[in-house]
Amino acid sequence: MLTVVIPSFFSSQLVEERIKEIDSNIPIIVIENSRDFDFKKKIEKNYKNVNIIVPKENLGFGPAYNVGIRNSKTEMVFLTQPDVLLIDNCIDKLIECSKEFKDFSVITPNDSNNKIFTNFEIYNKYPIIKNKFSLKEVDYVDLTWLINKSNFTEEDLWDEQIFHYFEATDFAKRLKNKNKKIFVAEKIKTYHIGAASHDKRLEFYSKLHRNWHYNWSRHYYHKKHFGFFYAFRKSFALLIKLSIKYIKATISFKNKEEKKLIFTELHGLISSMMNKTSYYRAYKNINLSNL
Repeated sequence: MLTVVIPSFFSSQLVEERIKEIDSNIPIIVIENSRDFDFKKKIEKNYKNVNIIVPKENLGFGPAYNVGIRNSKTEMVFLTQPDVLLIDNCIDKLIECSKEFKDFSVITPNDSNNKIFTNFEIYNKYPIIKNKFSLKEVDYVDLTWLINKSNFTEEDLWDEQIFHYFEATDFAKRLKNKNKKIFVAEKIKTYHIGAASHDKRLEFYSKLHRNWHYNWSRHYYHKKHFGFFYAFRKSFALLIKLSIKYIKATISFKNKEEKKLIFTELHGLISSMMNKTSYYRAYKNINLSNL
């Protein structure tokens, strides 16, 4: 048995679609970051295997997964996302795989929609493991993670300093630094819709969020793993580029939205370089009914 964990942020329709793809005897934990209590009431009434946790504030991506892992009662925990379709009996196959093969920290299914990106990367050579699911050891996985809690400690969980972006890269690097094994199961499939996990009315706010947090997290990741001077060297050219871009946007009187998007890129990077926390919340106090 395993527990499925899904973070949700204004993605109630997609989350319910994922719930319907999962057998009703499998426990599901949803971390409802948009604090939709009506959604919690509706889902828990209609699906007895689902527990919706509503945190006091939007936790972000990795910290939400930590809540799910800590509240799960099974050894195996499958972390997924609202816009990842659980096709072709994905969950049943993961359960079977985890019963037959225990020597892993993380296994991910192979994403069928590789037109967007490949959800794993290999930097080193590893011996081939032959079994019915075609397990291949890799260095990094994205989108979904089957977690073997018996191979984890509290410090192996997601870095809660990172609100969004580079959290999966950091997660994988810390595991590989401890020689913990990460695999892709090539014969177990998911399908990533892509860019569909939030309400379309939030598109502009999503861009603001991405611009700020991507640059904050990129610098934070480099500094954390490779040191101050490496991170500064990687970020300095971008700092100059964005500064010039913002000055030009100001002089040319570009529209307010475009100028704000450029500013959030610059501000996120500067905030990280100044050792400020990942505090920016583009969606704070958003009311969908007013959009």
